[in-house]
Amino acid sequence: MKRLFFALAATLALVAAAWAQDYKDSEGTHVAGIALAGSTGLDFSANQPMLPSIGSNFAASGPYASYVLIATVATNALRKSIDIENTSGAQIAILLDDGTAASGAAPNNATVFALGGGGASGSQGGSWVSQVERGRVQVYAPASTAQVAVRAN
Repeated sequence: MKRLFFALAATLALVAAAWAQDYKDSEGTHVAGIALAGSTGLDFSANQPMLPSIGSNFAASGPYASYVLIATVATNALRKSIDIENTSGAQIAILLDDGTAASGAAPNNATVFALGGGGASGSQGGSWVSQVERGRVQVYAPASTAQVAVRAN
């Protein structure tokens, strides 16, 4: 009986300590919780394309052949949200990384995905919104004149 009581007391103490931890949500409001915040995720993408160095264009081969960098949003630990709207008539590529690599270096903890284009330039294509992405965001398009709206706050 003493062992059961001790095990129960120890478990309750651990749960209480975990719930006592304090975290902030995207609005900066304190939220009690047991999940650890701020860790870097892992990229499990299959057949990843060769990613360009920070600030560079994509190479002349691959799924984003010769895409040019048209916008960069710097890393911001206090960012509340980011919204990218593709209003060009062509597909664009979004490259996310943790922001630790300097310009000209290979990106760290990076992933890339595409947003489809609209029916014509100026029409609504794919969009992406995140309230958790705090790293660097680079936007690539097949032409430097592509229309893409990027808003971060």
